[in-house]
Amino acid sequence: MIRRRDGGRASRRGRRLEQIKEIKMTSSRKLQYADRVAIQQADQAIRKDVMRALVEIITNANDSYSRLEDAGVDVNGEMVIDVLRKHSNSKIVVRDFAEGMTDSRMDKVVGTYGEATSGIKEDKHVRGMWGRGLKDSIFGLGYGYVRSFKGANFYSCSLLLKKGIPTFDLDDPIRATVDLRQKYEVLQGNGTIIEIVVSRNDVKMPQFNNLRNYLQRHFELRPIMSNPKRKIILRELANDGSVKQQHTLSYVAPKGEEVLNERLKIPDFPATVHLNVFRSAIQLSTRGEEGDYADGGLLVISHATVISLTMLKFENDPYAGYFYGTMQCDYLHDLLKNDEPVLTATRDGINWSHPFAKALKHVVETELEPLINVEREHALHDEQTKLDKKLRQKIDRALHELNTIAVSELRDPKDVTRKQIELPESGMAFFPEKLYVQTGQSAALILRVAVKENEKQNAVATIISNNSEVIALTPQVTLKKHKTQSSILEARVLVEGRQVGGEATITAYLGKNRAQAVVQVHSKKESIPSTPARGSNALFTDIRFDDRTDPRQRVYFDRVNSSIVIATAAPSVKIYLDENNRLDTTVQGQVLLAELITEAVCREIAREGVEKGRFLVLEGSEADAIQNHFIRLQNRHAHLIHNYIVTKE
Repeated sequence: MIRRRDGGRASRRGRRLEQIKEIKMTSSRKLQYADRVAIQQADQAIRKDVMRALVEIITNANDSYSRLEDAGVDVNGEMVIDVLRKHSNSKIVVRDFAEGMTDSRMDKVVGTYGEATSGIKEDKHVRGMWGRGLKDSIFGLGYGYVRSFKGANFYSCSLLLKKGIPTFDLDDPIRATVDLRQKYEVLQGNGTIIEIVVSRNDVKMPQFNNLRNYLQRHFELRPIMSNPKRKIILRELANDGSVKQQHTLSYVAPKGEEVLNERLKIPDFPATVHLNVFRSAIQLSTRGEEGDYADGGLLVISHATVISLTMLKFENDPYAGYFYGTMQCDYLHDLLKNDEPVLTATRDGINWSHPFAKALKHVVETELEPLINVEREHALHDEQTKLDKKLRQKIDRALHELNTIAVSELRDPKDVTRKQIELPESGMAFFPEKLYVQTGQSAALILRVAVKENEKQNAVATIISNNSEVIALTPQVTLKKHKTQSSILEARVLVEGRQVGGEATITAYLGKNRAQAVVQVHSKKESIPSTPARGSNALFTDIRFDDRTDPRQRVYFDRVNSSIVIATAAPSVKIYLDENNRLDTTVQGQVLLAELITEAVCREIAREGVEKGRFLVLEGSEADAIQNHFIRLQNRHAHLIHNYIVTKE
């Protein structure tokens, strides 16, 4: 028998190992994150985007106000956002006057990562779904400070990068002195001040006007921006701390008609969704075009908190671009409380692979599909109408004759064609007279005035808008000499649109003279087709048939697009439509069409002539003058218009 030299020792060692295993103790601790993880998480959530960081901070402040309101406390709802742009280390300060924080609260809210600190677990109507939004916002842009007044004390802490290591420093509380309150502009009561230094070289600081535009339009902030109980002020600071400019931010939903308002059951879940959908007459921007700032799409809302903006499977369908609205589903809130992964970890919205999200998506898409199919059918019909060569030729011939009538009535026979700027008889006009402006943006009109003996350079004109959602940013303008024509004074008038689909008449007053321009607010960044100049014989550029126009007005003149619009849904029009919804294929339909066009053409020429000073009118009797000239023009030109339209072809 052959023995192994270490056989005995090996056997004894094995027995000792077994004994050690029997008495081994197990210890546990919280998993520790490496320092780099905080920065990686911030980059994933904020993506080096100042706008995303501000969304987090503004919604945090709104949550604080909401908690006070839920407790029955009256609040002023004010938030002040200060921006100091520099080549490096730009500064952003967001100040609210809500709950404030103590040092222990700061330690939990600012110094801890991933805790549910906003109140969502307690069923409070707040947005905060992760306990890391504030930290991500600060580290995603650089470093920062959180300061707060609570009761009689002042509390402060910082989130800094020390040798590349994310660090939380909590200061000892001190008394809230008058000097401290004046320094941080919280003169009384509680409040919190978030200061971020944009120190990262890979973060681009937006221009102030871009900040203003995009903050107002960001989908997550729309309920805040449109809440009358909130006031958000954006200020641009100079290096010495003075305010260069400030604006109160707001958001108004597009003008639209409600097409769906239903509460729907979600199969296999104890949940419902309230679906409210509107249709805009103007095509809206989509997420594919403008991302988080798109006007189109549905806001997914749970307990007053906006979670996502989506059009589901119709996201890239051009015929879905007319719809907007809300999907209200409070069951999402319940899932979040239970830490269900119904949202993406990077805050990009809903995780549509979650079983409930799939069911919700299917229910809503089923309701949307018929609406979008109708839109598609209308678009195809409109396209077929445009492609009808015979109808197009007929309309073009009629438009030529209608514009000949307009020129004969509105142009002074003594006028001759010249390259110089032409002004109406009143000697005052806007250029252009029709303008599109994108929502949230500003655009310019040029006001021009003929120099008269009693008018001098530096005269001041007053500018007024008749629509609060189309603002005259320059309520008074000073007229200066035109660069090349000394006989003309001009000034630049800035306007801003706040509601998609809104339309306003901008009026300039100078002494007894006035000029008007029509401004329409659009959603998309689109090139605006140039409208014909006054001397180009084109007051009327199209005749359109629209079954969505308000049927209570059978015909109207769209001044922005220079189009005569026939409301084919009007009962007295609808009975004359043929099987293809055409009005021009029968003699009876042509007669009605001629009457409608006569009404629109004569009324617009009368208005144009009175307002531009071409027709004589007594001061203060403009409305009567328009009606009198309308009747005169009908008597003079109705038979000619019938000859152009009633062709019996």
